[in-house]
Amino acid sequence: MRTTLILLTAALLAAASPSYSQIPAAETDAVFNTIRTENHIPGLSAAIAVDGEVIWTGESGLADLENNLPVSLESRFRLGSVSKVITATLAARLAESGHLDLDAPISEYLPDLPAQHADTTLRQLLGHQGGIRHYGRSDFNLSAPGGLIDQRFYPDTSAALSLFVQDDLVSAPGSAYHYSTFGYTLATAVMEAATGASYLDLLETWIAGPLGLDSLESDDPFALRSGRVRFYDPAMLYEQQLGLVLSGPLVNALPANPAYKWAGGGLLASAADLARFGAAMSEPGFLSERMHSELMTPQITALAEVTPVGLGWNIDQDEAGRLRYHHAGLQQGTRSVLLVYPEYGVAIALMSNLGGMPQDILEEAAGLAAPWLG
Repeated sequence: MRTTLILLTAALLAAASPSYSQIPAAETDAVFNTIRTENHIPGLSAAIAVDGEVIWTGESGLADLENNLPVSLESRFRLGSVSKVITATLAARLAESGHLDLDAPISEYLPDLPAQHADTTLRQLLGHQGGIRHYGRSDFNLSAPGGLIDQRFYPDTSAALSLFVQDDLVSAPGSAYHYSTFGYTLATAVMEAATGASYLDLLETWIAGPLGLDSLESDDPFALRSGRVRFYDPAMLYEQQLGLVLSGPLVNALPANPAYKWAGGGLLASAADLARFGAAMSEPGFLSERMHSELMTPQITALAEVTPVGLGWNIDQDEAGRLRYHHAGLQQGTRSVLLVYPEYGVAIALMSNLGGMPQDILEEAAGLAAPWLG
């Protein structure tokens, strides 16, 4: 295991409270190492930011088993659904700048939408209240035209919308919480129509560029991505689902094209950059106080039910009663999480290149955070 402790500058050390230099990094190292070994993960990366500075990183294992390449500080992992909190923040910035209205009917931007979506708002889509379905059995039917949903070609957002936009809603917009990655694809179409720019260009202009997140980009299978790790899955998944007989406990994850869900589950980043993003979201600054509050306040349905999310972010308290913002991701060949303790100014990113592992990644990240919470 290679673990790096990034030292603050002399000026910061002089100005910081003594607690920074007293944090037991060895304890964090031990927790990190245990996460990888107990879960039999090929490669694991993590980063912790405190008060906006990344002050600890961990890299363990192999980014590429076949070529014996170790995980490094620059290794890029799939974010999976952690992409949603980045997209929600992007929408918030576009709303602040006047490019769109979170509460306007999305038909103002997309007049040709099917009637069931006409009165839906972007706020509802980002809070999983758009009534749009999540994945279904047909999306993963090998015999469906084009095969599995993740192995088809999507030349543009319209092609992605065709997967679901004509389907019946599972509930009336605003009436109930129903988690949906497809809702974020529709949110993409709204942002593109409102600005005339592609989602990926908006991501660079409004998020990655301003925050200096050089590793944040799409997990485009056709593009060369420096530092992108190889992705693996437990062999038993394919043995059980496809009836295959495989050798060894791990296999290469099936090829995936997440172009239909850049916004909801198709991005890459290093752990350090993901922690930097989390740090920027721990308090107002990157967003105004009003917009930050909207992002981090649980929404309420039209039936007066409190949902677990604000705009994208899950908001709750841990067992000790500490407020936290978070989102986890699960995808072929990856498991990821971003966890923020705003009252402590602490953000933790944890990312693996093994599908589904660790299973309870939120609590694993909380264990990494513990030494930094006092």
